[in-house]
Amino acid sequence: MPTGSKVVGYFDGRCGFCRRSARVLRRLDWLNRLEFVDLTSIPPAELPVPIEAALKGMPLRTRAGRILLGFPAIRHALLQTPLGFLPALLMWVPGLSQVAAMVYEWIAANRMRDTCAVHPNTLA
Repeated sequence: MPTGSKVVGYFDGRCGFCRRSARVLRRLDWLNRLEFVDLTSIPPAELPVPIEAALKGMPLRTRAGRILLGFPAIRHALLQTPLGFLPALLMWVPGLSQVAAMVYEWIAANRMRDTCAVHPNTLA
């Protein structure tokens, strides 16, 4: 199983909501534990999951090589950050985690690619 020094999240660079989410996680990442890759900028064969699955929820590769998708990926990414740690722990609470997962799935299913009003240069 491959291992790496950083957790790698793959986001949809054609979606403003996804770009904004990656930007927020980068800003919370004071310990430099996360890396983000625009899944539209790499060949689909380099993704850890099929492109169809990747577009339904952010794939994430842990340092141990484990692949998470969607809500568990966001929760794991937040666990890597000092300010996101407590909210991520709350996302394990039974009931709350199910609601959060349903909200994530609804947002992922209803986001609009190519039409989100976020300028690409706001990713820094």
